[in-house]
Amino acid sequence: MSILAIMKVTKRPLLSIGLISSVLFAFLCSGVSLSQSKAGLPTGILTEKEIEIAIKRSIENWNYYMRNDLDSLKLDAYHIMTIGFEYKNEQAINVGKRSLGTYLSRTGQPGIGITYLRSSLAHFQKSGDAVIETEILNEIGNAYLNTGKPKEAELYYLKSLKAGKNSPDPTSTFLAESNLAQAYIGMGNLDKASGILQHYKRESLKRMKLEAVSNAYALLGTIEQQKENFKLAREYFRKSAEFGFRSKTKSQIAHAYNNMAIVYFQENDPAASLEYFHKALEIRKQTGNSRSVSESYFNLGSYYLELAKYPEALNFFEISEKYSRQKSLLKEEMDAVRAIAGIHKLTGDTKGALSTMERLVKLQEDYYADVSSAKTEDMELLESIEALEKEYISDNKEAKLMSIIDNQKYHRNVLYIVTIVAIIALIILVIYRKKIN
Repeated sequence: MSILAIMKVTKRPLLSIGLISSVLFAFLCSGVSLSQSKAGLPTGILTEKEIEIAIKRSIENWNYYMRNDLDSLKLDAYHIMTIGFEYKNEQAINVGKRSLGTYLSRTGQPGIGITYLRSSLAHFQKSGDAVIETEILNEIGNAYLNTGKPKEAELYYLKSLKAGKNSPDPTSTFLAESNLAQAYIGMGNLDKASGILQHYKRESLKRMKLEAVSNAYALLGTIEQQKENFKLAREYFRKSAEFGFRSKTKSQIAHAYNNMAIVYFQENDPAASLEYFHKALEIRKQTGNSRSVSESYFNLGSYYLELAKYPEALNFFEISEKYSRQKSLLKEEMDAVRAIAGIHKLTGDTKGALSTMERLVKLQEDYYADVSSAKTEDMELLESIEALEKEYISDNKEAKLMSIIDNQKYHRNVLYIVTIVAIIALIILVIYRKKIN
């Protein structure tokens, strides 16, 4: 007899089988829910939307902090990474790794920094975020360039330019060119550097990236300065200042003026040189960048020292020393004190030279104590992050193991129930065959 015939004879067995099927379906659903509960994201006080906002804010912070506030970059990195570890969010973790890697690379720890940057890079390459991929490759190049490895830096800058072709941001296609030019300057290939900078300048100008144009002209001026083409160098530095004014970026204008002062000095025009050193100082005072102001005072001291005008030189070095001490710029204060000691030695003031050298020794002790303290803080932070990451990896492994166990239980239970259903169906079939017969 066919199954269709059995269906026509009675509906009771079908109701029984339907009931069993319903129970089976309910069991399967509960099994799936259980697995999701164990392997899913932990609950907490942040919503998914809030986590997304935190990630977006951290990405924006990276661009600002890496140029203006490295300590804040470190804190921001730690903050977003802890959110990532707590909420099992890979995007947050790797946004933080990029920031931490950048901080470490720019504060004298490029080895560890590059490790974090590469780890972050792998995530964004996998997720297909070409904008951040381009930026990370460029930053790895910077890390190598800052450690005196222009050849390695070149490799990553070229990779950045290649990745930039897949980016929706048009500036990604030439982002690394300015840095690549600096790598070629480091390798002594000035013509190649100049060609790349000309392209970078044109592309920046098309998109009205005026600060980038100013920076390109500054580097072109530096190249011509090295070639001793002082007239062309001076013209490039003028252009750099012009675009600095147009972009309203005072630091760029001051940098250009400072370079122009150096070129004028090399051209034996001390009056023009002094004028531009003072212009650079006045603009730097307006920016509020203490380090650059200290540098300007030091440059004026160096200017007078080159002209053998020792009292004037001593005056500006002492101003640089006092200013640096007020702003807690230990390294700049040390440089100024060292220069003061040199002038005392040149003028035959042995007592003054010895006294100044004693002060320098004390400053060096303070400086290296500060460096050691900062490194200790960084190591403690890194150890904290490593502990969080180990816990995160361990939790993930445990979650995966529990998921596998749950799946095994699930499939085993399904097999049991299917077997029971088959046996019941078989029994029903046998019973009804006997009744019919």
